[in-house]
Amino acid sequence: MLNLKQFFTPKAVAMRLKQMPKLKTTVVDTFFARKVNHPFDKVGKSDLTSVGVPAPLISRGAPSLPVGRGVLSLSDYEPFEVANHDFFTAADMNRLKNLDEKSIQARLAMVDDNLRRICRTTTEAIASTSLTGTITWPVALEGGGSDIYQVQFGSPESYTPDVLWDNANAKVRQVFNDLQEMETIVQDSGYGGTVKFWAGKDVYNQLLALTEVYAENPKAKLRVEVSAAGITLGGFTIKKMAETYVHPTTKAATPKVPKNKIMAFASDAVHTLFYCALDDLDGKLAPLPYFSKPITTGDPSGIKIVGRSKPFPVPVVKAICWATVMA
Repeated sequence: MLNLKQFFTPKAVAMRLKQMPKLKTTVVDTFFARKVNHPFDKVGKSDLTSVGVPAPLISRGAPSLPVGRGVLSLSDYEPFEVANHDFFTAADMNRLKNLDEKSIQARLAMVDDNLRRICRTTTEAIASTSLTGTITWPVALEGGGSDIYQVQFGSPESYTPDVLWDNANAKVRQVFNDLQEMETIVQDSGYGGTVKFWAGKDVYNQLLALTEVYAENPKAKLRVEVSAAGITLGGFTIKKMAETYVHPTTKAATPKVPKNKIMAFASDAVHTLFYCALDDLDGKLAPLPYFSKPITTGDPSGIKIVGRSKPFPVPVVKAICWATVMA
């Protein structure tokens, strides 16, 4: 009988993953460039990186100053795993055992590629919810049923415009002032070397309509430009964020940025994506972005290839400012 365990050591799985294209998703790639393989199965508040607040100097010979992150705790946040499987029936195993090693690796690579993509798209969706300051995600319970996994990081900054952008009295100058105010809010939190903007689908289309009218005004003074990068208004570039993820419970397409909202965020904030230690002895309890293993089952007879990951995206909430600008 073909023993698949030799193909699923951490080293063997890592070698297969190296030969695959790098996965790219917008929220993870934009916000969570800092990725940490965390040695524990939980994340403590002391592990989180906050804004680099300027510190006092010390006199010669004086002791160094402690970093103000609160009391050490290794159990403040408990990430849950993403775990899915593909099933090889006994008939599949009969066919697989007749292949050479190269062909077996190619077949297993297809399975790993599919399972790692599920892990990544789930991570992307969870990361999208985290930008609100709260991760809210369904959990499948053993034996059936479901629950809700929720983690709160605090409230992002917020801004309320005097006039909604779809109001008949809305003007480009007022929109520009709103963008300035949102930038200031982020910068006053200690961030904002560069403040960027993502607009929901309807907001972006409304802003496009306003700027088109404004550009026809011969007295227009603010520079307006539309390009592949987005709408540039007086030096601010607003990018359209119309991407969605499919909610696993409702199956509904959920916008990463709600259609009636705009988000400002500091590009210099250290948002962190932790990959925590997996609860898996075959994976050596290691913190891996992805690991897979075979599990033999008797009824039905076959082998489950289980792919798992334990991602935990932690946003810097004070580097994010949300505004509802349309009804």
